[in-house]
Amino acid sequence: MNEIDIPSYVDAQPQLFFYELDEAIVFVSCFGVGIWMGGWFSILSIFAGHMVVRVFKRFKNGALEGVLMHLCYSWGIMSLNERYQDAMKDDYYL
Repeated sequence: MNEIDIPSYVDAQPQLFFYELDEAIVFVSCFGVGIWMGGWFSILSIFAGHMVVRVFKRFKNGALEGVLMHLCYSWGIMSLNERYQDAMKDDYYL
């Protein structure tokens, strides 16, 4: 059998320019809020979005993989999977 080299970036998240996908979602969200507010806020939101992404990168380096999805689940923004639909509802099994 021949040995096959497996690249180290196989499980890496997709890139959007120089951000990973979850960082790009944070940046685009900040930029979208700035556009929604209008005026100079759209320009300021670019800088604010970049700073928020820098803070998120620091947080993400010390956390588990896919931390943004788990944060969205715990805040009730989206479901985690088919079994756990709502984080705000407590399920007690006896």
